[in-house]
Amino acid sequence: MPETPKPTPQSELYGRPALQTSAALAWPGVQVERFQLGAMALPAHFHARHLLIIHQGSQPVGSSRRSGTRLEADQFHNGDAGLYPAGEYGALAWDGPADVLHVHLDAPQLEARARQGLDLSYFALRDQFRVQDGLLTQLGRQLLAAAGCEHALGQLYIESLSTALSYHLIEHYATYERRAAGAGARLPAPVLARIDAYLEASAEHPITLEALADLANLSVFHFARRFKQTTGCSPYQYVIRWRIERARQLLRAGQLPVAAISDALGFASPAHFAVAFKRVVGQSPRDFQRA
Repeated sequence: MPETPKPTPQSELYGRPALQTSAALAWPGVQVERFQLGAMALPAHFHARHLLIIHQGSQPVGSSRRSGTRLEADQFHNGDAGLYPAGEYGALAWDGPADVLHVHLDAPQLEARARQGLDLSYFALRDQFRVQDGLLTQLGRQLLAAAGCEHALGQLYIESLSTALSYHLIEHYATYERRAAGAGARLPAPVLARIDAYLEASAEHPITLEALADLANLSVFHFARRFKQTTGCSPYQYVIRWRIERARQLLRAGQLPVAAISDALGFASPAHFAVAFKRVVGQSPRDFQRA
């Protein structure tokens, strides 16, 4: 009997399957999807990979995004893109039909490529709510076309597109600093204590890099660099690990359901909490609680 085709997995953002996707092809470090959507409002959300969104509709779409108390709004035309590094985001909305292409990039792999030829003390991809970049659009569309047909060069062709996209992002949309000779400045212990106290007091709210940098009286760039020199991980990784450790304590206590723990620790949804917890601990929150 012929095998029953596997259903296309639903998008975490939109709750529906993509019209086209490369998910079944298992491309290393990159995945492409296409969605056709109506006007929509999304709540606060999280994604573990860098996300490039390319608008392909013939009609412009008004989009807005809330980041804390700041509201960004703009018109997206055919070929316009948005670049959203891995992490947590506030509510997002658009006011009309949208035909969008998603390109997901593995965050550690992108940073590893940046460090191949450079001794870097700091690397981060910059958030771009809307950007016009013909090469980004072209590479994204070529990846989508490759997902729908077999190319003569096979995996080599995908790797070449992914490499070109990665180095274009590193060159034009990344912030980084070469490592200076000798040890860099570290954050003092009182600053780290203030950060931990702030996390305790603000556990249920989104934690921004700007707020943490203010606690150290540093710019975002210098704070992120010195934080990693001090702790060995990025501020984002530190916050996730802190939240997961608190989640383990609450799950062991057994007094709260998983959904309540997710809300108490500021995760965008129980699904995002489950993904983050399993990535760190190796099992789902429910399995951990039962064990």
